[in-house]
Amino acid sequence: MPKLKTSEREKQNRTLLAIIESGKTMTAIDTQKLSKLTGIPPSTLYQRLSQPDNIRISELREILRVLKITDEEKAKIGREVI
Repeated sequence: MPKLKTSEREKQNRTLLAIIESGKTMTAIDTQKLSKLTGIPPSTLYQRLSQPDNIRISELREILRVLKITDEEKAKIGREVI
């Protein structure tokens, strides 16, 4: 069977997750610690990271703040993801 083309939404989700994962790596924060620092329950955070379409703006803001995501990366999220 031929491979299906990756949808635009899937590309957006992958970009968002890549930025979050990069931030986690650069700050040495795992998902459990990110949960504590953002106030997002662990089960909710795992769900949001597995289904990025369901991330709320307020949750995304907290994640980006805690991970110290640069303004440049935030702009990329705004241009390419939202």
